[in-house]
Amino acid sequence: MLPEDWKKRSVAEVCRSVSVGVVIKPSQYYVSASEGIKAFRSANVKEGQVNNSDWVYFSHKGHNENKKSELKTGDVLVVRTGYPGTACVVTPQYAGCNAIDIVIARPDIQKIIPTYLCLFTNSEYGKSQVEIPLPPLPEQKKIAAILSTWDRAIEGTEKLLANSQQQKKALMQQLLTGKKRLPGFTGEWKTLRLSDISKLGTGNTAPQEAHYFSETGHDFLRVSDLGASTGRWAPSSRDKITVQAINDHRMSPAPNGATLFTKSGASLLLNQRAQIKSETFIVGHLGYAKAKKGYCDNYLFYILTEIDFSKIASGTSLPALKISDLGKKILHIPPLPEQKAIAAVLTTADEEITALKSDLSRLRAEKKALMQQLLTGKRRVTVD
Repeated sequence: MLPEDWKKRSVAEVCRSVSVGVVIKPSQYYVSASEGIKAFRSANVKEGQVNNSDWVYFSHKGHNENKKSELKTGDVLVVRTGYPGTACVVTPQYAGCNAIDIVIARPDIQKIIPTYLCLFTNSEYGKSQVEIPLPPLPEQKKIAAILSTWDRAIEGTEKLLANSQQQKKALMQQLLTGKKRLPGFTGEWKTLRLSDISKLGTGNTAPQEAHYFSETGHDFLRVSDLGASTGRWAPSSRDKITVQAINDHRMSPAPNGATLFTKSGASLLLNQRAQIKSETFIVGHLGYAKAKKGYCDNYLFYILTEIDFSKIASGTSLPALKISDLGKKILHIPPLPEQKAIAAVLTTADEEITALKSDLSRLRAEKKALMQQLLTGKRRVTVD
């Protein structure tokens, strides 16, 4: 049930026009950036904001031939394919641009605030509706202002996260190559093969019979588990194996502290890495590297994240990595105390990134819940 002063309206009722950008051979109008006019594509439409990169440009002639898709301030752009329903508002700096294969909704500002239409379109609730539950204009403005506060917090956290990730990347390039030394370390680095500093191994053939699996069994990590991991540490596995499976198949675990990697299949090209905190059984498509005595597991993890396995693997349709080939990889390794110090610095950087990701996830969840309440009238705002 809607509040009494809310009305359901179709997009056609609240917009002066709804059209689609250039669809037929838009590339015929493309020119260089210095010669043309920006043209929005789906890639330039992010949720609630413009992605100011990856532009294409129309010639002035092409732009004039497609004036119907020339954008005005306040237009709401909606993606049609790829991530349908994603919307942003055209700000003054993009007025006069053109658009390619995206919906252009031109709101009647006497009926709906552009930002409100954009927020509604981006919401999960909005994506499932053909009509808009519409409050009076003052309430629209207040709702848009409240949700914009969350947008600014999300955007700020995204920038902090991107900066932290870039700083960590630069640190890795400097510290893992010796271009930058941490204070107090002057020892000579050695040139060694990966097999000199680590034990390399592979996983186990996966049991097939149902009775070898149990909800309370031991972790059995698969490639898909690594793919689902977003952090440094390997997640719990979806499949659990029984003691009988371990005994019958003579399965051996990867050792505590080892770094796991995909060694066969297309996922190998994704260069996924994860470290384990305890002995863990892994599938045969995975391999592991465990630091030998005198070397640091945490340092080894960061070394492995810098190795592009696609350059070592053989095969194209089904790439595979020979452990013996990986073991030949030449590395420059500092003494153990410096390894530990470098790993500690990079671990701190990882922890900061993890905290920012957590903040970002929380803010998005809060905004999503608030949108659901505000855009349906379940939660009202006080209008001055």
